Formats: sequence, structure tokens, C-alpha cells
Amino acid sequence: MNFKDFFVDKEFIIFDGAMGTEIYARGVPKGLCYDELNITMPEIVQEIHRGYISAGAEVITTNTFGANRFILEEYFGIGRKTQEINYYGARIAKQIAKGRVFVAGSIGPISRPLDKEKRLSDEEAREIFREQIEALLEGGVDLLVFETFSCLDELLVGIKVAKEIDPNVFVIAEMSFPNNGLTLFGKNPYEVGIRLDRTEADAIGSNCGLGPQNVYEVVRKMATVTKKELSAMPNAGLAQFVQGKFYYPYNPRYFAEYGRKFLAAGVKIIGGCCGTTPEHIRLLRERLNGLKRGKRKIARVQVTERAEEIRKEEEIHSALKDMLQRGRVFLMEVDPPRGANFQGFIKKIEPHVKNIHAITVSDSPMARPRMSPISTAKLLRDRLGKEVVIHYTCRDRNIIGMQSDLLGAHALGLENFIALGGDPPSIGDYPFATGVYDLTSEGLVELMSALNHGVDFLGNPISSKTNFFIGVGMRVSGDPYKNFENIMKKIRKGAHFVVTQPVFNTDKAKIIFELLREAGIPVIAGLMPLISYKNAEYLHNEVPGIEIPEHYIERMKGKSGDAGEEEGVRIALEILNDILDLANGVLFMPTLGRYHIVSRILERLEKPSFHKLQTQD
Repeated sequence: MNFKDFFVDKEFIIFDGAMGTEIYARGVPKGLCYDELNITMPEIVQEIHRGYISAGAEVITTNTFGANRFILEEYFGIGRKTQEINYYGARIAKQIAKGRVFVAGSIGPISRPLDKEKRLSDEEAREIFREQIEALLEGGVDLLVFETFSCLDELLVGIKVAKEIDPNVFVIAEMSFPNNGLTLFGKNPYEVGIRLDRTEADAIGSNCGLGPQNVYEVVRKMATVTKKELSAMPNAGLAQFVQGKFYYPYNPRYFAEYGRKFLAAGVKIIGGCCGTTPEHIRLLRERLNGLKRGKRKIARVQVTERAEEIRKEEEIHSALKDMLQRGRVFLMEVDPPRGANFQGFIKKIEPHVKNIHAITVSDSPMARPRMSPISTAKLLRDRLGKEVVIHYTCRDRNIIGMQSDLLGAHALGLENFIALGGDPPSIGDYPFATGVYDLTSEGLVELMSALNHGVDFLGNPISSKTNFFIGVGMRVSGDPYKNFENIMKKIRKGAHFVVTQPVFNTDKAKIIFELLREAGIPVIAGLMPLISYKNAEYLHNEVPGIEIPEHYIERMKGKSGDAGEEEGVRIALEILNDILDLANGVLFMPTLGRYHIVSRILERLEKPSFHKLQTQD
């Protein structure tokens, strides 16, 4: 009997449970390519298949969820093995099935929601789907199941490709709704149900999600807008991370009871996803034995599909923005305290900010833990009445934490940010710490810009938009034209102004400043006063992106202490007077907290009118 005939004859069909979490439970660590086990450790996959068949599953799914060329190549560098992994994934399952049960070829999403740098065209997606589907069919699968999709458009492409390859192949199409009953991209079950109802998929439904209750509510809604048969394959529940391992609730009886609810709602295909085990499937089969499906009612639900463009107009209200537009601005960079003594920190910097318009706050520079830059900035603004600019890095926060921080900063009235990658943990006090880097600095700009337009990073609307004035860092060393091209990519992502690394080569800096001026982009020049020959030698030879001309290094030779600081002030004044007319502002970056050097430079500046803006304000 082929699967289509079996499907018609059966009252309901029981699928297997999770593959990935079962592999993990057998000691295979996260980070390895589980799909590759089809050719490296097939005995693990075979054991899992046997367990589900013994538990009563009528269909087992192949270990091929992430086995498409895009994911295999991008994350594991084994794209060349795509056909082999899928073919053997199918063969392993067929050999274990021995004609007693059917085998479904598992197909997961190609792209990941956060991979915005690597968007695929429909044609590229078609070719990637085609390669995987052809290999699964060659391996002998009886049907195909598209699982855990977030992007509806991508799923529609996959269904179409499957039916082009084999019009008779049975296709199940499932999406996940983990976002309060919506997909990650904000689509509701009615929208998805209506769109999938128009496709050639043989059955549609939901899998993964937040657990049985979530999937139950989803399929009940989908049931009202489609005549197609429904599938439901929920997680066991929410995962926990305890003592270095992931755990899902062990709730086979609860899961089986929801199987009864699915059946009563008219669902025909019932199985499990993450965290479910052969025991879940065994109890599910026992609970459903002898039961009949409930009858479904198709309602006429009017659904207005959300327009793709829901972004609001950006509105930036920043005092720093106004200052940069009206005149040149002085800023000083400070490092947050390494402890909780903020009073001592204030006393140290307060005498040296008289002629400073804004204070920038670094984010644990050199990967050494300090007070939060957001907290520090808020306290500084409240105590000193100065505009503040927050350095914000991708190093320490995942995409969830970033959005949480930024929304909190907006609520505190903090609006000026410089988006940075951050020094890697390997150079700091905790070299064993994990650098997160969910996003690059360019991605962080895109995130901040999205919030400014009233949506989150995935494009879902938020209750109110932010008004971040977004800055980005820029190299001065190297090819200035290439540096300009790179910075314009960030400007196109939503950045508003540029802050350079310390300027020592004014010829290169002037080229960059002129290019930015022509593009209408405000630029703040970084200025780092040298304090000794040792300091100059270190910056030139060991700090990426900083090049100090030989004549400045020669002038610093043999100098340290007061003599080193004095020569550093002279050099800084020369640089400053050379670039004042081209930059919108200057950011002083005093080394080792020597803020008094900034006061000395400003007292001796040849163009005092440069910083009269403060008294005019």
C-alpha cells in the first residue's frame, strides 16, 4: 500500500517524536551537525527509529531536518555532502522500517530568521530545496514533511518544488507559531491556513512551537479556514538550560491527553517535536486507541493579510544631532567604574567636562567588566547635565538581550548610541568567557533602525517606536576610499553619524572627512593624546586600526611622565588644528583615565571659538 491509500483508509495517523533532542540525549553535543550522523554514526539514528517503531509510530521521519546545502555549507562546511546525507538518511529509515511503517522525508527551513546578511532569492531557494528533495526521494521516502517553518513564502516555494519533482508525492506543510500564537514574522494561523489551503500540499498544520497547548490553539484556528487535513506535532513544552544541558518537560501523559484533544478537533496526523520521546508516542497511541476524530466546521473567516511594509517614519529628536548640525562639538570618552563607587568616579571626571558638550561611555573596553554603559550614562546625565552617548557592543548580548536593553534605554530617555562589535573576550580578564556576537555591528545598526521605525528585528510591530541617534565607528588607517565604502553600508542600514578611530594621519583623515561631507554624513574625529613613547609604540604596533606616523613616534622617543604628556598634548593640538574645519566634532579618548589632559588641550587650543557652542546653548 502506498502512503496516499493508507492515509485515506485511516481514521488518524501517529507519527514519531523528536529526532534532534533524542540524539542530544544520547550524548552528542550541540554544535555538531546532527544530519551528518547519517554517514558518520548511523547506529544512533537507527536506534532512535527502532524506538519509535516499537512505541507504535506509523510514520518515522528521516534525520534530515537541516540537511540542505545552504545550512550544511554555511554552518558546517559540508555542503558537498548534501545529497549523500539525505540519501542515507532515507535509506537508514527505510531499512529500519522494513515495510512495517512509512518513512517521511524531513525538510526544515533553508534560511534562519536572523540571517539577514544572506538573503536568498526564490530561485536560489528552489535549487536548494530541489537538491534535498530529489535525494530524499531517491532514497525511497514515502512522503515529505516540511517542518518548523517561520517564513511562509519560503514554505510555499518548497511545496511547489516538491510537486514539480513528483506531482504524486504526499506533502505535509507545517509552520511554527512561538510568538504568542503568531509566527516569528507575525502571521496568524488564519493567514497561514488560508495561504496553505491554496497550495498543492496534502495536509497542513503546526509543529514545534511552545508545546501542546500552543499547537492546539493554532490548529483549531487553522481548521476553520481550510478543507485540507490537519497535522499537529508539538514540542513537549518549554526547554530549560540546567547545569550546561537542555531539558524539556517529561510529560508523556499530559502529551497523550492533548493527543485526544487534537483528535477531537479533527486533526488527522499527530506526532511530536522537540523533547518528545518514544514513551510520549507509546502513551499517545494507547490514549487514542479506538477513538474517532471529531467533525470539523469550515467557517467563512475574513482575513486581511498584513501588508509587508508596516514600518513607521523615523523621527530623531536628539540634542547631539542638533549640535552636530549647528556647529562643531567636543566630546570626551570615559570608561565606567570597575566597581559600584559612582561618587568617586564623578569626582574624577567632573573637573574636566566644563568645555565638553557630550560624554561618551565605553562598553567594558578591552573585554574587562565594568558598570553597564546604559546605567553609567543615565547617572552621568542626571549628575552632570551633559548629553551622553553610549558605546554599545554585540559581544556580550544575544539578540533578545539587545532589544531588551535598547527598549529600556529608550524608556530612560537615552537616545545616542555608537554601534560596535566589541573587543573579543580572549583579550580581557575572562578569556574563557563566551563572546555572543549574534549580530555584527552592521546588524546592530539594522536592529536599532528597525526599533526607530516601530518594529523589532524580525519586522513585528512594537507598541511605540524609539528615536535612537545611531553612530558607527570607522577606521582611519588603510585605504580611505575602501573605508568609506564600508561605512556607507552601515549608513544605508540606518546609521546617522560616524565616529573615527584615533586620527594621527591627517592626510588620510581629510580624504575621509571630505567624502563624508559630500555624502551629508556628520563625522566626529577621534583624538587620542599620546602619553609616552611606550604608549605610542604599543598603539602603533599592537592595536588594530591605529597607524601613527613615524615622525610622531620619533618625537615621543625617550619621553614619559610629565614630558610624555606634554609632547602628547603638542601633537594632539597640531592634529586638532589641522582637522577642525572638516569635522563636525572631536571625541577625546584619554588614555588610562587621564582626563586632565583633555583640559590642557582645550585651554591651549588656537581656535577657542570652536567650543563656544556650549555657552550659546
